[in-house]
Amino acid sequence: MTQSQLSKVWFVVSALLLYYALNSWVVAQGGEEIFGAKLVMKARVPAVMIAIPICSILLALTSLIGRVYALRSGSHWHARIPVVGFDAIETGSREGRVYQGAMIVVFSVLPAIALVYFWCTFLSATVMLNDGKKDPGASLWDWSELRTLNDPARICTEFDKGLDKPCIGSATVLPGLEPTIFGALTLAGFIALAMQWRAVAMGQRHQASPITTHGK
Repeated sequence: MTQSQLSKVWFVVSALLLYYALNSWVVAQGGEEIFGAKLVMKARVPAVMIAIPICSILLALTSLIGRVYALRSGSHWHARIPVVGFDAIETGSREGRVYQGAMIVVFSVLPAIALVYFWCTFLSATVMLNDGKKDPGASLWDWSELRTLNDPARICTEFDKGLDKPCIGSATVLPGLEPTIFGALTLAGFIALAMQWRAVAMGQRHQASPITTHGK
């Protein structure tokens, strides 16, 4: 691919990541989806739970594309960030540097911050085992509670034990298994993001010229 093509692919994946992250964040704050996004769950906790793996995968993809672009680009950081919205731009100018910095913040930093928020919400939610006892407090990380793959537990947006169905705004969760998978995906996303930032900051390392020795 050419650098122009990589820029376009990076923008598409990054825009999808930002759009989904913002929609999930808005729903988690009690708002409505932007432009009627249908892939976002309506309840707060299920919304962030689904957003974690989706945003992690998209973050990894966009970061890897951004890294490839950076390693093929110029000697300055602003030239190593994919150009969005223009066929060409003077990235070395003052406004060009501001624009390139804004793009990396909007399409990389904001989704990363959203992922941290999703994890905080996910880990602080009430979990109820689906064993008929209606008792909250089960651990998301407890593998011993994973006795079946068919609805072993529920994660709740709100919990009211006085109701027949106390777990309000719930979603099925597999204790131990799903948090571990989500954690691995998020770690992969942040590693890829760090690799992109490193490539933007440092560029392609130039290999030292091989030392040759001449025989007598």
